[in-house]
Amino acid sequence: ESSGVILVVDGQAGPTAMDEQLAVFLRKEVLKKMPVVLAVNKCESDKSGSYMASQFWGLGLGEPFAVSALHGVGTADLLESMFEGIVEKGSAIKGFGTKVKELEAAQQALVALDKGIPLEGEDETDVFLRQYGIGRDNEDVIQRYEEAMSAFDDVPSMEEINIAIVGRPNVGKSSLLNTLFGSNRAIVSDIAGTTRDSIDAVMERPPPSNDPNGLPTIYRFVDTAGIRRKGKVEFGPEFFMVNRALRAIRRADVVLLVLDATAGVTEQDRILAQKISDDGRACVIVCNKWDAVIDKDSSTYDRSVKYFRDELPQVRWAPILFVSAATGQRCGKIYEAVDSAVQAHRRRISTSVLNEVLRDAILWQPPPARRNGAQAKIYYGSQVSTR
Repeated sequence: ESSGVILVVDGQAGPTAMDEQLAVFLRKEVLKKMPVVLAVNKCESDKSGSYMASQFWGLGLGEPFAVSALHGVGTADLLESMFEGIVEKGSAIKGFGTKVKELEAAQQALVALDKGIPLEGEDETDVFLRQYGIGRDNEDVIQRYEEAMSAFDDVPSMEEINIAIVGRPNVGKSSLLNTLFGSNRAIVSDIAGTTRDSIDAVMERPPPSNDPNGLPTIYRFVDTAGIRRKGKVEFGPEFFMVNRALRAIRRADVVLLVLDATAGVTEQDRILAQKISDDGRACVIVCNKWDAVIDKDSSTYDRSVKYFRDELPQVRWAPILFVSAATGQRCGKIYEAVDSAVQAHRRRISTSVLNEVLRDAILWQPPPARRNGAQAKIYYGSQVSTR
């Protein structure tokens, strides 16, 4: 998934057997595909830093760079070497580095213009004529530099959507994450509480087929630990696990509330739904273990939707999906539901529509009166932001 590799070794400890094994693997499997740069860390000293770095020439990965992660020594040369290697091998996306090359060429042209030396494609005669306003205009060189600089301001960025997967213990959150990624990103067990910490996993989804110029969408899934009732959580590892899970809800754009379709809605599910609503997060209700529901018929789906809507009034607006993490049934529809939830969550309501709703709400339920009998009044409402 990467475009380059930086092998970090300990300069004070010297070459180790593990360093040699990693170097052999990188030379055989990676070096032909992408650049590999060797960073010798803990080389703060100007006197001994070069000597410590020279001990790693034997790894066969090219010039070792003496760096210090603590003080930032040598990191600039390291990044320049990595950039040049990526451009040379073409291991990044198409067009990587073209804006930097154009900026460097524009800077060189400015220097040449200032010193009165020939520009690219010119000779001494052109320089002489340019002094009298004949031939290439100086404004062209300056405009080229300004355009090269402004190109960095117009770089489109891929949107990243943070998705938190929350629910009670043993409802299938980790299994759902593994199914979405098609690999074992999280440990799955029948024992409740297997996931002890929040696990981040990033996925890049290509743009829709009907939008060839669109940018990919980055999904960051956060698999959280199961959240039990507050009275059952003792101070210790589980206390901090639950706090991290609740913090994941607050920093998420969309929350996947995973429920057990065979067990129905519990009081803890209602508490989590209320937490999502209080934090103002977009939500998708994912009813897992749908394959384990017995005696399904043509009306089971409609009755199940009505049941979950009635039992979870806190997030009645959230879409509901009935999936099976074990078989992968309908798991692919989660992306569409997430995109729809994000779009609805970031929707801007016009001021006129908002005030119409506000007026109807006041007619239906007037604001409370004060102790002196004066009626509170709401004159105006406006949406100031979408997030």
